[in-house]
Amino acid sequence: MFDYIRADIKYTFEQRKICSPASKLRFLLWGGQGLQATIVYRFGRWLERIRRHRFGWVIAIPLYPAYWVLSVCIHNLYDIHLEQSADIASGFCIAHFGGIEVRNCRIGSHCYIYQNVKLGAKKTTGRGLVINEGVHISPHAEICADVTVGDGVTIGAGAVVTQDIPSRCLVLGNPGRIAQCNYDNSGFLSP
Repeated sequence: MFDYIRADIKYTFEQRKICSPASKLRFLLWGGQGLQATIVYRFGRWLERIRRHRFGWVIAIPLYPAYWVLSVCIHNLYDIHLEQSADIASGFCIAHFGGIEVRNCRIGSHCYIYQNVKLGAKKTTGRGLVINEGVHISPHAEICADVTVGDGVTIGAGAVVTQDIPSRCLVLGNPGRIAQCNYDNSGFLSP
């Protein structure tokens, strides 16, 4: 859990270009709603993992009320809903809070999302949504189908993705169409 949280914090600071210790602390306490939501999500995943061990429930059961309270606060205050059914790799960054739903999906490392993004269907019929590494998802985008999004894809604002997307593409529109192949989103994302 702590390795994932460290990677999330490091990636968020790199993306937001926050360098000084005072700025980092101020961001964590007042401006990092997406990071706070990610940390609560990591805590919930950790509780699920240790609960499955032989005597892990002894640790997990007393901590669940704290997780539920934190989760409800994040959902009600920031409108960020990261379900435990989502498998999010390290280096995840939420740029802005509000209207974010992530469920029943697998997200690779170093992905960056904005406000009002909906990822994953409420119920999956197959493999579920798979988002690979280094994907940049702009505001108001939706990917609610069981599709695969390749490495380094950039999904434009308001795009609705309903089909598999190969790596390094720019996707725009509703329904989402590939606007450009071999698109380099390194201007948005740091390696």
